[in-house]
Amino acid sequence: MHRKPVHSENEDASFRARKRTRFAVVALLILVCSTISAFANPTVQTRWINYAVTGTTVDTILNQMRDNGPNGFWAHTRWYVRWTASCQVSIEINYTIPKHTRRGAMPAQTRIAWDQMIAALRAHEEQHGVHGMNAARELVQKRCRNGNAIVQKWAEQDRIFDRVTGHGRTEGVTFP
Repeated sequence: MHRKPVHSENEDASFRARKRTRFAVVALLILVCSTISAFANPTVQTRWINYAVTGTTVDTILNQMRDNGPNGFWAHTRWYVRWTASCQVSIEINYTIPKHTRRGAMPAQTRIAWDQMIAALRAHEEQHGVHGMNAARELVQKRCRNGNAIVQKWAEQDRIFDRVTGHGRTEGVTFP
């Protein structure tokens, strides 16, 4: 024989109240989690773009980097920070650096100097990318208030960084 449990009306009301409270807590947690995700780390897209260097002598390599490098530089980093009205922040970082397509044809000393310069150049350009990431993170942290000022502040850090390092020369971005 199957019997229904016997509850008083007060017990049923208490049960319904607890159920509503649990539902409200779950709904609040969902709301909080979705709000937190809206202010999570920015979406990041990174691209490395290479331009070819084929020379095997120091002079030829220098000429090719001068002629083929981005904006008159051996390398360049460009970052774009975007945000929406709901503070969805994204950053695109584009690094452009030379890539030697005939490393084996270079004399040993030239190849060693090239490898050292490229390592230093890559590290220098990555620091520019860090400035862009800092701008994006600060935007998230400040809920996208004063976005243009934040981006300008970090763009200025890029300019200061290049001025202080001589566009990387003090960090080993020299050839040979």
